[in-house]
Amino acid sequence: MFDMIEDREFEALRSSALGHLWFPFQQWNDVAAEDGLRIMTGGRGAKIRDIHGREYYDGFAGLALVNVGYGREEIAKAAYDQMSALHYANTFAYATLPAIKLAERLASMTPGNLNRVFLTSGGSDSVETAMKIARQYHVNRGESQRAKFISRRGSYHGVSLGAMAVNMAPHVKRDIFQPMLPRVPAAPQPLPYRCELGGATASECATRCAEAVEGIILEEGPETVAAVIAEPISLSAGVAVPGPEYWPILREVCDRHGVLLIADEVITGFGRTGRMFGVEHYGVVPDMITVAKGVTSGYQPVGACITGDHVAEAFVGGDDKTFAHGYTYSGHPAGAAAALVNLDIIQREGLVENSARMGRRLLDRLTPLKERPVVGDVRGLGLMCAVELVKDKATKEPLSSIAGAAPKLARRLSDNGLLVRVGQWIILTPVLTLSDSEVDEIADIVGDGVSYIEGELGY
Repeated sequence: MFDMIEDREFEALRSSALGHLWFPFQQWNDVAAEDGLRIMTGGRGAKIRDIHGREYYDGFAGLALVNVGYGREEIAKAAYDQMSALHYANTFAYATLPAIKLAERLASMTPGNLNRVFLTSGGSDSVETAMKIARQYHVNRGESQRAKFISRRGSYHGVSLGAMAVNMAPHVKRDIFQPMLPRVPAAPQPLPYRCELGGATASECATRCAEAVEGIILEEGPETVAAVIAEPISLSAGVAVPGPEYWPILREVCDRHGVLLIADEVITGFGRTGRMFGVEHYGVVPDMITVAKGVTSGYQPVGACITGDHVAEAFVGGDDKTFAHGYTYSGHPAGAAAALVNLDIIQREGLVENSARMGRRLLDRLTPLKERPVVGDVRGLGLMCAVELVKDKATKEPLSSIAGAAPKLARRLSDNGLLVRVGQWIILTPVLTLSDSEVDEIADIVGDGVSYIEGELGY
C-alpha cells in the first residue's frame, strides 16, 4: 500500500518516527542522518521491501529468526483463527489447547529428557527463566549457596537485567548497569581464529577453553556455582564454531561438579545450524535449553525454557518448592498456534536439511574470499556464516578500526540489494528457504562488497 508513497508522505512519517520512536541499539543521531531511517512494509520469501518499493535480500533474517521466510499466510491465519476463538487466557491459572500442544511438540523435538517446557515471550525472558530455575533448583535441593553463573566473553544472552548479567557481548554496554548479579566469571570463547588460550587447531582451542571452565569452577568453589550458560555457536562473537571436543568436555565438567549446563539456542535453534538444535552437532544433552526467535520465525513473540525431567522434579512438593515466576504473555494462545504451524512448515519442507545444504554452498562460495587482503577468516555452520574483516592479516586487527569502513561497506551491500550486519564481521543468517541461485547471488554481492572496500581503502 506504500509502494507509491510520495516524498512529502515519507517526510511526515520520518518526522513522526524521529520524534516518537525509540530505536533499539541505535543512536538517534545516526537514524536522523540522511538515509539513516529505513521503513519496511513487506516481505516475501528471502526478501524484504521498503516503503519506496525497493527489495533486498534480508541477510540477517530479521534478527536471525525469520527461518521459514517472509509472507507465510498459513502462520498468520493460524494466529487469526486462534484469536477469533480465544485471544487470551490467564496463563497463571489456565492452560489452552495450543499451549499444551506446543509444549508437547517442543518436548518431542528436543534431545534426551528435555521434556518440561516453560513458555515465555521471547529470548531474554527465556534466559531469565533459565537462570531463575537454576538458582531455585539448587535452593530446593538444599544448596542455596550455589548462586554464581559462568558465561563466556563475547556471548549474547539477552538484555533484561538478569540475562544481561551473563551477557558478555560488548555492544550491550553492561558496565553501565552494574551492579547486577554479584559475580559472573567470564570464560574464554572457543573461537579457533582468535583462540584466547593459544590453541593452534580447532580441537586444541576447544579442549583448552572447556578445561578453562573447570578451572573457573574450582577457583570460585564448585559449591557456589549454579550453572554455566553458553550458545552452541556464538553469533555475537562472530559465529564462533567450537571444535568437536568443546561441548562433550563442558558436559563432563558440569556433571563432575554438580553444575547445571544451559544451552542458549535462541539463535541456533530450529534449523539455523543445519540441525534442529545446535547441541545436536556435538551429541550433548544440556540440563536446559532456551529458545525463541525461530520457534515462530518472528510471526508471534514466543520463547521457552525447556528443562530436563530431573530439573523439573526438584520443583515438585509443597508451596516452598513452587516456581513463582511467569509473564503475562507466557504461552499466549495465538503465539502458540503460530509456533505450531511454523514448526509444521520447518519439518514438512525439510528446512533443517535445506539449511545444511545451502549453508555448505554458501560457505563454499565465500571461502575463496580468505585470499583477499581484508578477509582474515570465513567460517560457519548451516545458514550461520561470518566473513571476518581485518585491517592486517598478520596482526588480525579488525577492519572496523578504520573509521567509516564498516558503514561504507554496508552501504555498498545495501545498494546491491543485500541487508546484513557489518562490523568486525559480515554476518549472514538468511532465511532457511534459500535456493541455489539465491545463495549464489548473495555470495556474489558479498564478493563485490569486499572488492569495493579494498579499492576504497587502497589495498
